[in-house]
Amino acid sequence: MDSLITTTAILTLLAGVGVFLTACLLLSSNMESLSSTRLKKMFARATKSKLYGVGIGAVGTAAIQSSGAMTVMVIGFVNAGIMTLPLAATIIYGANIGTTITAQIAAVGMFSEDSISLALIFSSISGIGAFIMAFAKKDSVKAWGGVITGFGLLFVGLTMMATSMEEFAQEPEVVNFLASIDNIILLLLIGIVFTAIVQSSSVVTTLALTMVVTGLINLEQGIYLTMGSNIGSCVVAIIAGFSSGLNAKRTSVIHLLFNVFGVLIFVIAGFALGLFGIHYSTIFQDAFPGAPSTQLAMFHTFFNVVTVLIMLPLTDKLVNLVIRLVPSKGEEEDTGEFKPKLYYLNDYMLKTPPMAVQQVMNEILNMSRIAMENYHTACHMIRTLDLTDKQKFLDNE
Repeated sequence: MDSLITTTAILTLLAGVGVFLTACLLLSSNMESLSSTRLKKMFARATKSKLYGVGIGAVGTAAIQSSGAMTVMVIGFVNAGIMTLPLAATIIYGANIGTTITAQIAAVGMFSEDSISLALIFSSISGIGAFIMAFAKKDSVKAWGGVITGFGLLFVGLTMMATSMEEFAQEPEVVNFLASIDNIILLLLIGIVFTAIVQSSSVVTTLALTMVVTGLINLEQGIYLTMGSNIGSCVVAIIAGFSSGLNAKRTSVIHLLFNVFGVLIFVIAGFALGLFGIHYSTIFQDAFPGAPSTQLAMFHTFFNVVTVLIMLPLTDKLVNLVIRLVPSKGEEEDTGEFKPKLYYLNDYMLKTPPMAVQQVMNEILNMSRIAMENYHTACHMIRTLDLTDKQKFLDNE
């Protein structure tokens, strides 16, 4: 193995992942800014309709290009008591569908033509976006420049990752090692761990796309890596949920169980199909011949859509299961010790500033209600000299 080629490939891969993650963050933050009003209107019109919840999740996530941000946002609303668990569950379902758009974009960029590849053309617009960001006067125009820059940088990172994969593909030892990993449980675990580390299923899915295209792994391996990344993407939600209230914990568990059940369903179905000599890879290779990136991207979309279709009618049962798994005992009981807290805002919601601003307004209104309650309590104590509510008054202060 040539150490120079290997070192170059590793450094290029790290650079590509870094650029891709930065592009996702840039795209997400600017899209959040541009779509904040629409997002607030969608959440304000939220009803008990399950399909409406799925639509909010899918459209919102496709808009802000971050299922993690959408899920954390939902956890914040549930924690504040302004969204029910069933509605939160359906929005999380939709977020899983919306996040597949990144893989579809990456797959399109991997199509090459005789002269100039689409990835190179898309990469070049990052310069146009940067120029707009540098010289635009209006904030909205700068935000659009950020969106264009982020979109272009996605393909810069994608190209760098693909280049590193091509260099790895020249090393027989690397190819033979990756080819030997055919245990689906191990592939799922690799997908889970990698996604938990980088905290982005889009990065892992895109990396799997480049590995399939360059021949480092086969389509079947890429499929199970992608399914594992869906479970690994729950890490952000779990961290956010378990640092908040009871219903926030339940929401993060709903997110985890939804993805775990989806993977289990497809693993069992894959095993059953294997008994007849049918594999997911052969199905999608026949459906999209000669386009390995599209094959994996379409499986990713198919996997999430089918999982939502299966789980949607079972939402109430899933919520009831989570309520039993995360009971209220000890969570809401009075321990005798007062612990002041914010009701509408938490640290993780601050990652989505447009929604956090609305929640700050709700928090201020709630604070004014508490202040008026204390005013009336103080007047009552002065008038009657009854100090029964003194501790409650101090706690409110």
